[in-house]
Amino acid sequence: MEIHTSARVSLSKKVSEDAMVVNSEINVYGVFDGATPISPFKNADGMNGAYIASNLFSKYFKNHFRAEMPLSEGIILANRRLMEEMKLNNIDINRPEELWSTCVAIIKIEKNSLSFAQLGDCMILAEYHNGEIKILTKDTVKDISSRAKIRREKDRKKGLILPDESYYQSIKNQLIYNRSMANTVNGYTVANGTEAVGNYIQLGSIDLNNLKSILLISDGLFHPKFDLIYTFKVMKEIGLEEYSKRLEMEELKSKFYSDDKTGIMIRF
Repeated sequence: MEIHTSARVSLSKKVSEDAMVVNSEINVYGVFDGATPISPFKNADGMNGAYIASNLFSKYFKNHFRAEMPLSEGIILANRRLMEEMKLNNIDINRPEELWSTCVAIIKIEKNSLSFAQLGDCMILAEYHNGEIKILTKDTVKDISSRAKIRREKDRKKGLILPDESYYQSIKNQLIYNRSMANTVNGYTVANGTEAVGNYIQLGSIDLNNLKSILLISDGLFHPKFDLIYTFKVMKEIGLEEYSKRLEMEELKSKFYSDDKTGIMIRF
């Protein structure tokens, strides 16, 4: 196996809210993307909930996850640790927008198969020797604001009192509402310390035969103009780090928001 990694901080941040794990001892590899918090909490080291969540998961899969455990169990146990950490820091765990959270894309390579687990918009793609490229995971964050609006409309019809849609034109109000849709039907998936996470982990397994490469990325590596399949081909051709640098240049030029960029590419 040949492992290539890239981790770049957003042009608008000082510290990345992404993290990764490269645990070659048990062949576990993952990318974690902490969700930028709405609340201003910082720990004694000046780190916010997004950084704490993604790095807690990275450390768990590096130091505590065991080879015989399924990935889903690792996510559930790391997620419980995240809840403990929030309670220790007096976070109001009854308010969804206060919860620390992270998206997850993680794989475990065994003798003949590769298992994967995912939450949120970190993505996993597989390339086969016949040239086929498959997207193995679903981006559950995509179109969340549209689904949130539909949910509000349905709730109003049921008689629930909600502010007028003009209220949700404020990005902050929109984000607070969206966080209430974490790990719900037609919402989005994320590790945020709640037990509901266990019901929403996307799981799968593929055969290692004919597998040429596997890619794990945070959403900061999504290209604003191209789909994931084309993006994968570009990354394969020029490399993760070079792709990340070129994307940053394009974001600067086009004045697009530049997110943290984290990726792992493994060639077999």
